[in-house]
Amino acid sequence: MISTLVVRIGGFRRKVTRQNLARSFPDLPESQRREIERNYVRRQAEIFAEVLYGGHITAEELRSRVTIVNPELLASAQPPRPVVIAGAHHCNWEWMLLRLSLELGPRLMGLYKPLKNTRVDAFFKDMRSRFGARMIPAKAVLQELARFREAGAIGLVADQVPKTSPEKHWLEFLHQDTAFYMGPELMARALRTQVICVQMHRRGRGRYSIEFTALNEPGEKLPTGTLTERYARHLETLIRKDPAGWWWGHKRWKLKRPVY
Repeated sequence: MISTLVVRIGGFRRKVTRQNLARSFPDLPESQRREIERNYVRRQAEIFAEVLYGGHITAEELRSRVTIVNPELLASAQPPRPVVIAGAHHCNWEWMLLRLSLELGPRLMGLYKPLKNTRVDAFFKDMRSRFGARMIPAKAVLQELARFREAGAIGLVADQVPKTSPEKHWLEFLHQDTAFYMGPELMARALRTQVICVQMHRRGRGRYSIEFTALNEPGEKLPTGTLTERYARHLETLIRKDPAGWWWGHKRWKLKRPVY
């Protein structure tokens, strides 16, 4: 029943999904790509139900369902130099934010893009802030940092299409020219802080684990694009290990690399 809702009204784009899978895994036979597609739809149905439950889940149950493999990497998430936590649209990123909120509380600033539907936007904002996270529109992050000096971490999903962002980094990702949003890298450079890649792994139905990987050292001077490429390679490895967990229904490759 839930799978049917996902397919019909929940945002599943069959054509986009199949095109993305075909371009990302050209060496796989059609049968394997269709199996990934079926698993993807099933997983999205699970996430749809989990997100609805996220408005009611208790802190105790969330801790039992989403474990953190190496929480010690969050020790540096302290003011006055908040770390940047870069996630992705893989597994249940809504529960990932809630679980991080249990560790960081109001020290976590979660960046988001406001939705056009005000009721849906209010639902997600209320749910995401249940355990103390401060939800901030991404475009207002600098103003909020100037006002709020107790921030220990800035969390965001960094695999979105940088359609309106003037700063893009192009690289080959899943066999395709891909533009990546440079927000985590630019914030790390401005704050002289660390970028931590957060990866979510599905351990069973409604059960996940979270693993952190530091992409740089605080204040480390790197060539432009290096941090973004490190993030992209971690994401690519994660997707190859668990392809059904990524959000294939979005138009990730609608931007074209400019030719000079």
